[in-house]
Amino acid sequence: MKNPLLNIKKRQIWKSFVAYPAAAFVILQAVDFFITKYDLNPKSLTLSLILLIGGFIISVLWNWNHGEKGAQDFSIKERVTYGIIIAVTLLSGAYFWAKTPDIDYTLTAINRDASNKLAILPFENNAPDSSLTYLTEGIPENLINRLSKTTNLQVLSRNSTFILEPSERNAPGVKQKLGADLLLTGRIEKLNDQLVISCELINAEDGIQIWGDKIFYDNNDVIELEQYMVSSLLNSLPGSVKTNLQTSDNEASAYPEAQSHFMKGRVLSYGSTADESEKALEHFRKAIEIDPNFAAAYVAIANEKIIQAIFSTAQRDEIFNEARLAVQTALAFNPNSAEAYYVDGAIRFYGNFDWDGAEASYKKSIELNPYNANAFIRYSAFLAAMKKYEESIVMAKKAIALDPISISSLHNLGWVQLIAGNFKESEDAFSEALSLHPNWIWGYVKRGYARLYQNKCDQAQTDASKAKELLSGWGSELIESALIYIYGNCNNNSKTAELTKQFFEHVNENNYEDPFAVFSVYNTNGEVETALDWAERCIEEKETGTYLLNIDVFYTDDLLKNPRFIELRKKMKFK
Repeated sequence: MKNPLLNIKKRQIWKSFVAYPAAAFVILQAVDFFITKYDLNPKSLTLSLILLIGGFIISVLWNWNHGEKGAQDFSIKERVTYGIIIAVTLLSGAYFWAKTPDIDYTLTAINRDASNKLAILPFENNAPDSSLTYLTEGIPENLINRLSKTTNLQVLSRNSTFILEPSERNAPGVKQKLGADLLLTGRIEKLNDQLVISCELINAEDGIQIWGDKIFYDNNDVIELEQYMVSSLLNSLPGSVKTNLQTSDNEASAYPEAQSHFMKGRVLSYGSTADESEKALEHFRKAIEIDPNFAAAYVAIANEKIIQAIFSTAQRDEIFNEARLAVQTALAFNPNSAEAYYVDGAIRFYGNFDWDGAEASYKKSIELNPYNANAFIRYSAFLAAMKKYEESIVMAKKAIALDPISISSLHNLGWVQLIAGNFKESEDAFSEALSLHPNWIWGYVKRGYARLYQNKCDQAQTDASKAKELLSGWGSELIESALIYIYGNCNNNSKTAELTKQFFEHVNENNYEDPFAVFSVYNTNGEVETALDWAERCIEEKETGTYLLNIDVFYTDDLLKNPRFIELRKKMKFK
């Protein structure tokens, strides 16, 4: 009886197990290089691996049949076997390519060369002039935008860095809270009628200063100031940090006064009142009056108007018309504005019900700037609404990586987990957000949803009660309808009746702002046909919350099977 090991050696099968993996490794490295260098679809790497696995099987069979010295027959059976292996390999590759979502390309830039995470904090204002807040927040925000585009640093969004407690605005604080490796801080002082801006880059691991500079500011040219600051900083960054990866997309104005108005508007736009929103718009419009080609100011107007449309539904058509015009103007002046594209995506999603157009704009925004958490947040919410849950959660987690503690990213993660049916994960995300933002009303409402769906009705109603307490009276139609939904689905009939009565004291056929909220209240109370009348009105009026009709988790099986409801959803042509 022949020794099998001698037979294997004689047939030179060992080559398949030694030489082939080595060659395959080199090939995969080459494919990865080209994906990184030329932004090819990252699925190409896995596809190459599938093809190489098929090749490995053929290599083993070939060496078994033809590894001995001398000529061996190339039989029909062997040819058929190779044909079958090739066919199975190609079909497997084609199936993988067709079924795997094309989302990884948006993640590649973030995952690549992003070991350094930078937190830029708002500057301290040690000058006596309190009106300089626009500089203490505006300069760091602009540095966030610039450095995310000119380095391979993973620059954290202002939504996380600006909300840190004063006691956490130091190297240990940002390391523990945000996982940052680098910290950029600054302060503004006044010396002989001159502003002095001092800033330093610190290693968050050991607290050692890497770079520092002091700049005298006396000509109101904040653009020149920031350019000097960025240039000085880039020259001292660690060698592992690549710079000038892409050029600026000219978001700043060439006019210092216009840039100053823009920065003042940005500070106000992060406020929470209608008055602050209108003042922000006034500054943006003044910036455009000074510099009619100021693309970023047009984008800021559009974004502010969308927020108004979502949270205050009055004059929705006027709001979206101004937003559309502003975004189109911005893209005419700056076709590479990543922010303009994600705002355009929001207009198409909430205002036009243009699902394909919205997705294209969100993808374009991420392609242009893969470090903008807001683009990932909005794209994630869109994907969840279109029932692409796995992709949505991936995007939501990328937003968390860029914005670890912001209310926007944590809310979005909780939201997409909720509508994906991952109720425990949703509850955990909202609980984490509420630990950071204990007065966040919608956080209690949506955690109430997550608890309701886990049959934790006592806790869900406690959340609803806390939300109502924070409202101190009547809230928006949407939030009141959400509270009615929680109590109604927990079978708390007395509380449901009480809040429903209160709701219709504020809302009637001729006096309403949010038809979706009215639909929800009627549906909770079992008046399905009346509810569907209001659902039709949502579609006719292009109510911003109409996409919620596609969120299955909110509806009973009876409603989901209702022919009229099915037709309404078909009318929306959800993806």
